[in-house]
Amino acid sequence: HFLVRHPEAFFALLEDDLSVPRRPEDYASGIERALSGLSGGTGGGGTGGGDAVGDALRVYKYGELARICVRDACEQWVPEARSGETLTELSHLADALLAAACDAAAADLEARLGPPRWKGADGAERDLRFAVLGLGKLGGEELNFSSDVDLVYVYESPPEAARPLTSGPSDLSPEEYFSRLGRGFGALVATRSIEGFLYRVDLDLRPDLGGARPIAVSSGALAEYYDGWAATWEKAAFMKARPVAGHLAFGWEVVRSLDPMIYRSSMDAGAVAAIREMKERIEREKVGPEGEQAGAGFDVKLGGGGIRDVEFVAQALQLLHGGRIPQVRGRSTQEALRSLADTGVLPRDSADALLAAYRFLRRLENRMQMEAERQVHRVPQSEAGRRRLARALGIDGEDPCAGLEAAISAHRGEVRRAFQELFSDDEDGRILDLFARSAGRLLAVPITRTMLEGLAVRFARELRDSANPSRALVNLDRFIEGVGPRSFYWGLLLDRPELVPRLVALFAMSNFLSTVLSAQPQLIEPVFDDPHVLIPDRAQLAEHFEALHAELAQREGSDPVEVSLAALRQFLYRELVNVGLLDLGEKVDLVQVESGLTELAEVCLEKALPIAAGLARRRDTPEEPGQFLVVGMGKLGSRELTYGSDLDVIFLYQAARDDPADRLEAQQYFVRLAQKLGWLLQARTAEGVCYEVDARLRPSGNQGLLVTSLDAFRAYHEESAQVWERQALLRARAVAGSASLAEAFESLRREILCRPLPAGFGAEARRIRMRMETELAKESDGRRDFKTGRGGIADVETVVQIRQLEHGGAHPELFETARTDEQLERLAALGLLEADQAAALREGWSFLRRLSSRLRIVENRSISDLHAERGDLDAVARALGYPSSELTGDARRPLLTDYLRHTEAIRGVYGAALGGDGETGP
Repeated sequence: HFLVRHPEAFFALLEDDLSVPRRPEDYASGIERALSGLSGGTGGGGTGGGDAVGDALRVYKYGELARICVRDACEQWVPEARSGETLTELSHLADALLAAACDAAAADLEARLGPPRWKGADGAERDLRFAVLGLGKLGGEELNFSSDVDLVYVYESPPEAARPLTSGPSDLSPEEYFSRLGRGFGALVATRSIEGFLYRVDLDLRPDLGGARPIAVSSGALAEYYDGWAATWEKAAFMKARPVAGHLAFGWEVVRSLDPMIYRSSMDAGAVAAIREMKERIEREKVGPEGEQAGAGFDVKLGGGGIRDVEFVAQALQLLHGGRIPQVRGRSTQEALRSLADTGVLPRDSADALLAAYRFLRRLENRMQMEAERQVHRVPQSEAGRRRLARALGIDGEDPCAGLEAAISAHRGEVRRAFQELFSDDEDGRILDLFARSAGRLLAVPITRTMLEGLAVRFARELRDSANPSRALVNLDRFIEGVGPRSFYWGLLLDRPELVPRLVALFAMSNFLSTVLSAQPQLIEPVFDDPHVLIPDRAQLAEHFEALHAELAQREGSDPVEVSLAALRQFLYRELVNVGLLDLGEKVDLVQVESGLTELAEVCLEKALPIAAGLARRRDTPEEPGQFLVVGMGKLGSRELTYGSDLDVIFLYQAARDDPADRLEAQQYFVRLAQKLGWLLQARTAEGVCYEVDARLRPSGNQGLLVTSLDAFRAYHEESAQVWERQALLRARAVAGSASLAEAFESLRREILCRPLPAGFGAEARRIRMRMETELAKESDGRRDFKTGRGGIADVETVVQIRQLEHGGAHPELFETARTDEQLERLAALGLLEADQAAALREGWSFLRRLSSRLRIVENRSISDLHAERGDLDAVARALGYPSSELTGDARRPLLTDYLRHTEAIRGVYGAALGGDGETGP
């Protein structure tokens, strides 16, 4: 696009000597020539697309980017061994452009406000200096083709009691003046016009001064911050700082003055611990055993074995040794690796492998970004994109994609080995650090310290061999924090060594179950000591609750309400972990899991109801107020609960007497009963929460009474109920309370469902479905919603429920409350759905429900967002049995392929079965 607008730049390339790189002075003189013809000098300060200075700089930038692109793309000019030349040229070009932009912004501000001159308390006048510091890859002179520039604006600390001069900035403090300069400079650099833009500016590395993050910071405040407040990662970032614009000599003064604060003279334990924490944070932010970051393909920058890993190895060793060995303080990653090898800090073969990988990965990154200056870091997902990238790197042959994959895999392996070997000889110590943070008192006692040291060795060994060491370590940290100094549990693990590998396996597989165990470590022994072969049935669950409740009630001074709260939660989580372990071990299928979780919820409701009834009673409560019923709706009603599901319910009652006063008293009591029941299940205690209870499906929703009489429920559905409320009754069934009221409700439910459908029912149901997709799913190319999005769970439910309502009068079995897949079988058997349609819906439904279950148990997420860019998709895909790609290291691609296949099939059936194409419209 640039060459189309400026063909003279193309002819300039033909005449240029592309065999040599530009020098910094070449760029400076080139920009001077580009600006020399402008009228009015170099002022302007970044006012937008009509700014002559800005456009002149942008034109110059893209002309030089074209030159750099052609040089780098030709092996004879820049072979891979010299690929650092490209990074250097890109950095020096940025230096020159930023310097020119800073000069222009400063001239513009000075023309409007006067020079940056202040008078001190002694009466002396002083011009304050200003510099732009470049950090990150710009500071290290290793900028990539389409990179942000990490900047910090620093000005000279003003003299005491500085006052502006009448000829200087009117009524502005130095901070205000230089903040305006920073904003003007940033606008000139980042503003886009038809000629493009200079750079994206990132100021996130500037210091946080007591909760304030000024645009520009004084040199004194910067020194004070790095001396006493900067985190280790901030010091690591500042190692690359160098002045790139403004008063360069002043900038170097600032940078060198901070060296003693960045590089300590001794390698103290605090620094080692901080660097370990940095490494663990990086690992936590990635997912999967390969440390993959979110993305469709291997993330060259952030992925496991990528650029960030190389940089971390270099920076961590520089921080540890830079105080004693000044030679290793280089800003460039390549320079740092060479000096670390020269000084013996890093083995020469490791340094050489890291250097080779870094050059290859940076070249790969630039090749991707040279197309339309895209800020991308992921290897293309399409075969055509990978083939194009392979050939751009000079990888030919019969299968360029395979050659690219082999090159990436080889370099990643070398980087990952070096990354993981850092501190690898002290994994036991890392775990002891976790104990020190959460159980420090135990480490101070010789006996318990020996116990924890032994456990640290066992945990470290199991972590190394686990399916996902990164996730296992994070969950072990959470577990240690949850147990804290309670030595009983640590002694139990020491006495029962077989529990340690079981725990670590759980930590590696499931964030959800790990969170449960961390909150309730008392579950360790009963859950792992007697793993059930089958999920308990309803009667066995009731027995388990009664036994646990009786055990807790025997404690001296136990409060009955507290006992009930604790019993409900310990019972729930013990059985929940048992189901989860069977599920992860693939000893039960999805139907058994969801049925087991539903029965567990019903037993909790059944056991909580009499407790709530006692709490709700008052002196004026009638002896026999009447009957009360909890009706399960949604997935509770259809027996399809999954991990962490809310309980959708409505509360019905029937007063014992018809007298208006008696009915009012009964209603007030049943409202209290429903409130107490909700409190028993939702109250947060030390053991956690049982369930979130959602009663919004009651008549009139949140505006209606919490409890409804059966007669009022009948009247509401005769007079006011909407189409979707009749649909909701298809998955309604009694789950706790009066048996006779349950029979009456079931009879009324079927009566309502058998009533003639209103005119236009099908069209209204489809309109509601499409509104859900538009207003709730809000899908995009990279984000899918598997519940309410296109071809999602709601599509299957809508097809099934419309067919049930249309044909249930002739086929009463369709009004039985059952799972969606069972209803599909009935519809197919009755000929109300074509066999292939039912099969497509059933397969898609099973896939989406299993995906939902795995998202919850693996990642502790109950949301329906399936984002192609979310890092947790790889872990979920592996839990679903998808293999990792050798090229990308991720497993999400086949998962997303299956997702699209199933959802498109579902949407096809939706359109064919209900009429229309199922599209949401424009």
